[in-house]
Amino acid sequence: MQELTNATPKARIVYVGGEKGRVALTKNFAEAGYALIAQENASGADIGLIDLRGKIVSGKKAQAIANLLRRKSPESSVVIVIDPYLDAPARKVLRRYGELVAIGEKPDALIARCRHILRLRNIAEESGERLKSLATLSRLAEFPPIAAPQTPLRVLVAGEAGPVALSAVNAVRPVTEQCICVFSAGQAMRAIDAMRFDCAVFLPTRENDPLNSLAKALKRHPKHNSLPVVFPLHDPDDADVYAKRGASDFILTNHVGADLPVKLQVVSRRARLLKTMRRFLNACEGDGVRDSASGAFTATFLAEHGARLCSRADQSGRPLSLIILKIHTASRERGEPEPGRRALHQAARLINRVTRAEDTTVRIAADTFLVLAPATTEENAHLASLRIQGVMENTVFRSADDQLLYSVRIETAAIARPEGFCIEECVALAIKALQESASLKPLSQQSLQ
Repeated sequence: MQELTNATPKARIVYVGGEKGRVALTKNFAEAGYALIAQENASGADIGLIDLRGKIVSGKKAQAIANLLRRKSPESSVVIVIDPYLDAPARKVLRRYGELVAIGEKPDALIARCRHILRLRNIAEESGERLKSLATLSRLAEFPPIAAPQTPLRVLVAGEAGPVALSAVNAVRPVTEQCICVFSAGQAMRAIDAMRFDCAVFLPTRENDPLNSLAKALKRHPKHNSLPVVFPLHDPDDADVYAKRGASDFILTNHVGADLPVKLQVVSRRARLLKTMRRFLNACEGDGVRDSASGAFTATFLAEHGARLCSRADQSGRPLSLIILKIHTASRERGEPEPGRRALHQAARLINRVTRAEDTTVRIAADTFLVLAPATTEENAHLASLRIQGVMENTVFRSADDQLLYSVRIETAAIARPEGFCIEECVALAIKALQESASLKPLSQQSLQ
């Protein structure tokens, strides 16, 4: 099979379906950075994709294909692509064997679904590997339990009154403890601030509906960014438009009555588990686990956890990238020697805010940090390093006595781990890349120190 992909794809997706569908999807997935591979190469794949569009749906056949894909790649998720007009009984049968995604002419909804599955997979894998590393270290480590609460659902339905809104409220009422229905974005915003919801259903009626802006604002809000927002769509080809507006998941309006209760239960459980795993990844601490000055992980933890991530990368075939950052202060005229304890703590906190939950920030020297980015290509790691550099260089730091305000300059470099390299070799390669990057800078930039 000819693959229109980059040299290092973000993920490998097995396609099972007709030749026409494969040709149409290969280019779209390649543009998103994913490799669409044949069924015979399913070993170690990230996602199994079963395309049932235009075919007579058979539950037994779908089950047989899903079981075959899971045997070849036990860790992969199964996604079943269906036609929008497929009836409710057939959807109920297929839902047992994989996640359903209804698409039309454009595969944007399918690509967005695959991206979300991979994101959840990466966080879950990092939680497991980090838990193993903490258990292996002979240190007193403290971490919260990974357990999603089993409380009844609380759902917010927001949108103008109409048949879809009425159908949504009637559908979710039997599976929820509390279902609040509001008619405007302002009412929805006040409800979210006053009460706790597990998920929300937004029903915008026009392109400039304020509900679209509210969904995007919730994604950026530190308190509400874990709230999943489901958008019912009249046309599956509109999924890409609403994904950019903050939608977490989609459902077709003619599927609301039959599928919305199941959709909200799955979405809310995933959101709860994702929030719990993120809390676990941010809270792991203990003697020898996190540096007391910066709050970043220590070299002791890097030796154990980095070796585990390298082995995992060799086993799965996924890329592992490293970002290295060195801090230079712009002023040392008075006050404590910089970067001091407070500056290091501020720097590590900023790095953790900019990077993902599954990334591991380690302090390897007095003024140098290393970020391990699993399942990340070198190109994306380079973009992440530029984002970290931009945030830190535009932040004002304070000395411990608050008498000195100063800025910092950041040197960065990003590398992809060569296959077979151990963590010590990777760190050495990253340090060498940082030194070469600094030596290649123009003299005018070096004189600004």
